[in-house]
Amino acid sequence: MNLRNLRNLRNRSGSGALAVMAVAALAMASGCGGGASEPAAPPAEALAKQLTATDTIFEANPAYAPFGDAIVYESDATGNREIWLLPGNGSPARRLTDHAAEDTAPCWLPDGSGIVFESTRSGTKSIWRLALDVEGALPVQITDDAGEDGSPDVSPDGLLVVYESNRGGPGGAALWLSPVGGGTPVRLTTSIDGSYDRTADWSPDGQHIVFESNRKDGAPALYIVPANGGNFVRLTPLSGYEGHPAWSPDGLRVAYESDAGGTMEIWCVDVDGANARSLTNEGGHWPSWNRAGNRIVYCNWGSLAPNLWEIAVQ
Repeated sequence: MNLRNLRNLRNRSGSGALAVMAVAALAMASGCGGGASEPAAPPAEALAKQLTATDTIFEANPAYAPFGDAIVYESDATGNREIWLLPGNGSPARRLTDHAAEDTAPCWLPDGSGIVFESTRSGTKSIWRLALDVEGALPVQITDDAGEDGSPDVSPDGLLVVYESNRGGPGGAALWLSPVGGGTPVRLTTSIDGSYDRTADWSPDGQHIVFESNRKDGAPALYIVPANGGNFVRLTPLSGYEGHPAWSPDGLRVAYESDAGGTMEIWCVDVDGANARSLTNEGGHWPSWNRAGNRIVYCNWGSLAPNLWEIAVQ
């Protein structure tokens, strides 16, 4: 962490500052390698609630709305992967996109006025934006390059989108930043020897980004990097796979999927690398927090395809 970040830290208050101090403490204690011991997987904190029951339909990458309980997600309910909205009032899900190409991995704009997602509708996978507060609005392309761009997440101020891309080769994937309104992209990370940096998520104060990478010994783990670039901090030095991180609204925890306990489950870890624990014990992928930070929506496999589930978090 550089001197300017430390000065900024002294001037912050509230949970955002606590989160940054925890990141700094982890960096000083463990460097880029991490230092927490590997925990045993405890039982789930609460019973999971099933939100959809369509075992023949693929549903993935859910995300709570910034306000209310609505959830966007991808689904192949019509035979092709599109973006859908599940209202929080019990109304039936409705489709938001309709294209012959695949529209996937949606995330919300912070004010809830629209979504950003990945799509192959331009011929290669790119990042797109769709306004939901404008009747009949059409998707607008944000990135346009020869590479594959995916897994977007919008910054808390709504100005930037971070995403993974294999542009600039050879092989692997790195994290890039682009203006939400379109413009010149900036590289945030550089993959090593064909490794990948992917599925990034912003901290609530917009100062850091957590992401999945296999850059060290080919082992998937979670890392934290300053949003303006800088030294990495390894968050999860556990065995097995760890990916798809989601930062909690209070900035103090990160949820993610992991097979550290033998099966793929939803886990949670403090931002200083402590208190890693399993939140589910019957499977889980792609976690996302609600605004209050007391529930997580995720996907779990039914007999044929994943459904949407929800779990309370203390």
